[in-house]
Amino acid sequence: MSEGRSAAPATNFNTFKELRVARRGSLLEIQFNRPAVQNALRRRTIYELLRALDVANADEMVSIVVLTGNSTAFTSGNDLTDLLALQRKNGAEALDVHFRASNFVMKALVKKILNNRKVLVALVQGNCVGLGVVICALCDVIYATESAQFWLPFSQLGLCAEGGTSWTLPQLLGRSKAAELLLFGERLNGQAALQHGMISSLVSNEQEFWKRMEQHSRLPNVSLCSTKKLLLHPWRQQLLDALETECMQLEALRLGPTYRAQIMAFARRSKL
Repeated sequence: MSEGRSAAPATNFNTFKELRVARRGSLLEIQFNRPAVQNALRRRTIYELLRALDVANADEMVSIVVLTGNSTAFTSGNDLTDLLALQRKNGAEALDVHFRASNFVMKALVKKILNNRKVLVALVQGNCVGLGVVICALCDVIYATESAQFWLPFSQLGLCAEGGTSWTLPQLLGRSKAAELLLFGERLNGQAALQHGMISSLVSNEQEFWKRMEQHSRLPNVSLCSTKKLLLHPWRQQLLDALETECMQLEALRLGPTYRAQIMAFARRSKL
């Protein structure tokens, strides 16, 4: 056991059904685990992610958390097929309730990530869509493979930037490139993400990546936490302000006719 760290709390990772959670010493891996739908995120998946982040935050042995998916997808974003099923089963009113809760869920997720004391790392392979990009942009460090495809189809869904991306993406990519992704839904591959500074480096050997993360996780936890706090401090409030403004815009859009028509049509024909 590392000096100054208490024993890890007993945690039954088998209680996670839509995530795979595993600890390797001081490294915690959280893997999205819905391969049949390219790791699409429904409400249950998000609630499990909130719980997994709480587990990481409470475990004094953990210093680094890696969020990842599989070789096909980090995550394909919100599970739109879930919306179709909800509408078929419970009707339009149930869908309205679901949409009204969307801002609450998004705020809870963003704040949970921002308030997590551990170093958060994203490893992206394959498709990383919508909410997946939101999550990555909130992490401390992003790595990706050549197969990575970042995509924000907000305009195609009749929506606007969400999850703080109107602030985080310009910081990562520069204003013009971020605008191209957010406004037009242009895709960004792994090489372009590296070129524009969105990711730290490309991963060509996954085994080597995990070895490196395990080495980093053995660095003094107090130092990692302190530097993370210093890096976050200058921009935390700006991001939260952007999130609030986005949520107001999103609420107005969800009440209008365009959003309902666009998102349901997109759900029916969605192909990555």
